[in-house]
Amino acid sequence: MTEPGQTDNYSISDHINAITEHCGTGVFDYCIYDTGEIIPEFIKKYNLEGQDLVEQDVDKVKGIKFLQRNLSMVKDDFIRHDPSLVASSIIELICDDLKYQDKQNDPQFLMLNNKLREEKRINKIKKKTEKKERKIAEGKLGKHDRGLKSKSKFSTKYSDRIASIREADAKAERKKKQRTARSKDRVDADVMNKKEFEIDNKRSMKNSKKGKTQKRKTTAKRFADTKNNNVKKKSREEIRAEMLKQLENSKLNDRK
Repeated sequence: MTEPGQTDNYSISDHINAITEHCGTGVFDYCIYDTGEIIPEFIKKYNLEGQDLVEQDVDKVKGIKFLQRNLSMVKDDFIRHDPSLVASSIIELICDDLKYQDKQNDPQFLMLNNKLREEKRINKIKKKTEKKERKIAEGKLGKHDRGLKSKSKFSTKYSDRIASIREADAKAERKKKQRTARSKDRVDADVMNKKEFEIDNKRSMKNSKKGKTQKRKTTAKRFADTKNNNVKKKSREEIRAEMLKQLENSKLNDRK
């Protein structure tokens, strides 16, 4: 916008000529001028203050490269240049110059190019957010639609293929989990079988020791019983002799 009392009715060429008269020639290589759409109500507000839009007579100026950009924004009911968009335009210009000089590997180019990409990403998100907020304010977007993302052309065109790829990935993941579960079950089964084998082995050894002890006891008992039986068993002659001896001893005692 023009400034009342300073740049009344000034066009782009008038601004450039005024600066050139004060600073000398060769000052300008480029001129970025705004072509953003401005709501008429805001222009009328400026007109009441004696201000107007700067006329874009770029054809009257020679030796300068003009860059047409959409840089305007409205902040607190005033028309302003968006500083982020202005910075992005300047960075893009410098990067183009460095590309022309074949300096894509120059640290300055790499730094500015990364900055430019980040600015574009942020501005894109910012525009989507503002658009969504306007729709919500106008009642064009329901509550259930507020969390939904708009689909890109790529997503719309290849939605079936994307869904198929995702389904295949999910199926592969399920199979992987099943294989892992089966492998874990086999390991657990092997561990359980090993434990059961150890328990059975211990039980068997214990029973074996117990059986050996019992067998030794049984053998000893049999031996003792056999010995006793051998002692107790006497022939008829031995029994008769013992009885006769006892009888004789009793007769001798009677005589005495």
